[in-house]
Amino acid sequence: MNLWLIFLTGLTSGGITCAAMQGGILASTIANQKLGPDDSQHRDDIIPVAGFLTAKLLSHIILGFLLGALGSAISLSLNVRLFFQAFAALFMFASAMNLLEVHPIFRYLAFTPPKFARQLIKNNSRANQIFAPSLLGLFTVLIPCGVTQAMEVLAISSGSAVSGALIMGAFVLGTIPMFILIGVATARLSEVSKGIFLRAAAILLIAMALYSLNGILQVTDNPYSLQRLGPRLVRLLPPYETKGVVASKIADSSVRLVDGKQKVTLRVSNSGYSPKTFRVQKDIPVELTLETTGGVYSCATAFNFKAFDIADFLGPSDSKVHVFTPTKKGIFTFACSMGMYSGTMEVI
Repeated sequence: MNLWLIFLTGLTSGGITCAAMQGGILASTIANQKLGPDDSQHRDDIIPVAGFLTAKLLSHIILGFLLGALGSAISLSLNVRLFFQAFAALFMFASAMNLLEVHPIFRYLAFTPPKFARQLIKNNSRANQIFAPSLLGLFTVLIPCGVTQAMEVLAISSGSAVSGALIMGAFVLGTIPMFILIGVATARLSEVSKGIFLRAAAILLIAMALYSLNGILQVTDNPYSLQRLGPRLVRLLPPYETKGVVASKIADSSVRLVDGKQKVTLRVSNSGYSPKTFRVQKDIPVELTLETTGGVYSCATAFNFKAFDIADFLGPSDSKVHVFTPTKKGIFTFACSMGMYSGTMEVI
């Protein structure tokens, strides 16, 4: 366990991948607050950002403590993670509808603290600023990006509550600069032109929501994901053919037929998977080897191939082997746990 390396991971790849999902939630909250009539709540831009980040840090430290103490027994399943990812995407979409004033029902997204909390914080405006971002900061523990999930596995493997808390704390501290940039920019840009900014923020939130929902479609191998629709509209090249008995039995140059198995090596890097597409033949076992080399910390290390019940985490330099037999023809999607990186396997 190298806490400095974990911090740098959060500062780089962790900050970027987590911001793709959780940054939209922070931006949604701040933008929604700016629809309020009380302009005084805009003056302390750092308050909602600080509330969000403090709650996010505390919730992840507690999670790391529990993971280190109890192990994988409390880790969330893929389906549960995808549920909260979908919830976050819908929240961002609804926030965009609120910013565009599509319907009054979307105004209920502006969370306000309960009466007892407002009494504890004498200034109601200040209470409103803190409550919603803090609540959603706590909520981010339920929608981890792929790099966060890798840190959770590291916390579990530490076998220590203190080590687990330090791992998650160091990682989240590394992501903070990116979230400060998003939060403060969201809060201050609107001072230039509130109307233009709110519309631009709404468009961005819609795009992020659709991107997140498409990621779920990829992870679940849904035929209506953008990556699956493409090959269906423009078919892939004809199966690889050449002379020779062995070559005629394989479907792709990246696949080798050895001892009755179709062997393919999938290289996992910080930018995704290689090869992104490959072909295999139906009813012949496939030996899929996943490899990371040189230190990989991106979301791609959280590998999922739902059609064949494969879900695995890879270390920075690791190798995992999975054997399965495709029994149906078609195109099947593999992806990271958020759907940010993906590829396809065609069975012919």
